[in-house]
Amino acid sequence: MTEHSLWRFSRAFYRALNERQTDQLESILDDNIDWAIYGPIDMFAFLGAKHGKRAVIDVVREISSIVQLHRFDRESLMLGEESAASLMRYSLTPLKSGNPISMRIALFAQFRAGKLTSLRAVVDTFDLVEQVLGRQIHLPQIA
Repeated sequence: MTEHSLWRFSRAFYRALNERQTDQLESILDDNIDWAIYGPIDMFAFLGAKHGKRAVIDVVREISSIVQLHRFDRESLMLGEESAASLMRYSLTPLKSGNPISMRIALFAQFRAGKLTSLRAVVDTFDLVEQVLGRQIHLPQIA
């Protein structure tokens, strides 16, 4: 059995973030990749939709200049022949504050011929924003 494309992507993504080495990541991204990470763009400008290999590499470089990724754990995983869905927990530290953050992301990926063609990620933003702010967010009660 051959290795699933998600494993190659995971290793390349980790290396791009922590070692700022994007060559492996570039080699597995489709030229016309459709990439979107949904979250509070006002707080994290690197979130949102990107199209094309160059835009994705630029955003990964931006993220790597902001955080240090310590580990990621797959809480749940479903693999298809050319697709993957995973609930992930990332442990990272923003370089500016040095305060550790744990965040959950739901990831949906599609591959073709071993290359990542589409990525959708949904961030548990409420928890993330509380950690970044360093305090709880109190929302008004809704009747």
